[in-house]
Amino acid sequence: IEQIIKVAKMKQTSLLVNDLKGAVKSVIGSCGAMGVLVESKEELPLVSLFIPAFNHEKYVAECIESVINQEYQNIELIIINDGSKDSTHDVIINYEQKCRGRFVNFEYRNRENMGLSATLNEMVAWSQGKYFTVVASDDAMLPNKISLLVNKLESLDNSYAVAFGNATFIDKEGKELYLNVNTGESTTKEAGFNLFLDYYTYGRNIEYKNEKVFGSYETILAGNYLPAMSYIMKLEIIKNVGTWTNGNTIEDWEMWLKISKDYKFAYVDESVALYRLHENNAHK
Repeated sequence: IEQIIKVAKMKQTSLLVNDLKGAVKSVIGSCGAMGVLVESKEELPLVSLFIPAFNHEKYVAECIESVINQEYQNIELIIINDGSKDSTHDVIINYEQKCRGRFVNFEYRNRENMGLSATLNEMVAWSQGKYFTVVASDDAMLPNKISLLVNKLESLDNSYAVAFGNATFIDKEGKELYLNVNTGESTTKEAGFNLFLDYYTYGRNIEYKNEKVFGSYETILAGNYLPAMSYIMKLEIIKNVGTWTNGNTIEDWEMWLKISKDYKFAYVDESVALYRLHENNAHK
């Protein structure tokens, strides 16, 4: 409905009571022409969304809220608290009832620390969706992340495995952050970048807005530049190429290299997530 209203505003549709039915049909037709998903919740592809949580009592509530507030409706959510020593568990428990009412499926697991790769593999084994995505418990998603990226992949052929958007840097208070490419320190808007891909491709001769370049095996092999909080991936392809290696601390790079050998990566030129930099993660 929110998407229909947005398109209606763009079309300056007059939603008069006596012509409501015709207006809605007109707007839905426009949505289809624009590639906007307008199916009912049951008709939308299921998305398995995962939050790995670890010692983020200050940020995990904002992360969960950002998932709850997704425009896309057909989502299953699993949160795994990977052995946190702070109050992360207590914060998550406070959201349990709200999550069970919002998501198709919801599961929360509170267990000993096993590391991120093992935790991701656990999530894949549990997931039932067509698509898979992850957001770290100190990051957040913008409301259109899932709808935008699912819509992108649904419009492409089977040679595409994953779709990315960009991500915006924020500080521990949630304020936009600009980074100096030489020092990695916070700087002014005029002297730095606040978009992930601008920052991580600077000086590397990677035209990330070029669909033939973005996500190619050659560019990823030279160094990971992809925002791990800003993707949607086909779950069956994760299983086909093999999941993450337990104990690997560069797990996202490993997965992108596996997939890029045989599949294409799509890109939507819009920020879809917030990437938080704070004293305990320093350029995750």
